[in-house]
Amino acid sequence: MNLIFRLIRILFLGWLRPNMHPMDPSAIAFRAWPTDLDINIHMTNSRYFALMDLGRTELILRNGIFGLVLKHKWQPVISVSTIRFKRAIKPFQRFHLETQALYWDEQGFYLEQRFVADGKTLALAVVKAVFISRTGVVRPTDIYKKLGLDDPSPEVPSWFSGWPDIESAIEQRLGAI
Repeated sequence: MNLIFRLIRILFLGWLRPNMHPMDPSAIAFRAWPTDLDINIHMTNSRYFALMDLGRTELILRNGIFGLVLKHKWQPVISVSTIRFKRAIKPFQRFHLETQALYWDEQGFYLEQRFVADGKTLALAVVKAVFISRTGVVRPTDIYKKLGLDDPSPEVPSWFSGWPDIESAIEQRLGAI
């Protein structure tokens, strides 16, 4: 509930800011408030993921996908996410969350989300975002077509080439439990 004011801000600004292409990056400015901190007096791990939700919300608001979500009653969900923390976000520190789609496959969009301050990356996350309809996962190519676009997916970045193996390993482990 303590993110409600941030969500309202994202929704309001998302409709005011210019539209963008689905592959364009978005950036949102934040400040670490006392409610974002843990006992180590830096931003708690869970807050990163909550703010990443807001970053993705802003992205789909501005690239037109949010309208499709409402129209078709899709649910945007994250099927896989991972994050690497490099530097702590301190109390009252200003930072930006940059969100950008990297590529897509038949099942979902792969996004990079970076927490940045003073030109330095504080944390880097990669998520697989999918849209669920009543009949299952909505293919990214179908979403692009509904947006009036026919762009092919960018190539998988070379630094990201190990992701499908990690995702498959986790999926197999989940099936074994």
